[in-house]
Amino acid sequence: MEDHRAALMRQVRAIDIATGEAASACLPALLKRLARHERGIARGVPLLTLYHRWQHRRLCRAVDDARWHIAQGQAARTGGLLGRR
Repeated sequence: MEDHRAALMRQVRAIDIATGEAASACLPALLKRLARHERGIARGVPLLTLYHRWQHRRLCRAVDDARWHIAQGQAARTGGLLGRR
């Protein structure tokens, strides 16, 4: 039983590390899209305001998730695992 648990924890750690690396590769592009979107909100068409708000929330959530995955990957690399918020 203990061998299976140790193998599972090794797999989870490897997955967290890989996910953290992928998120760190995507984070600059997400931040760039978010900044570009925030610059474009001021001159937006009033009809599209709801869409722009939804898009802004979605991009902010994606940035937060990417940062969390990066932290999770760093914690897995050092031997610890963080809990989900």
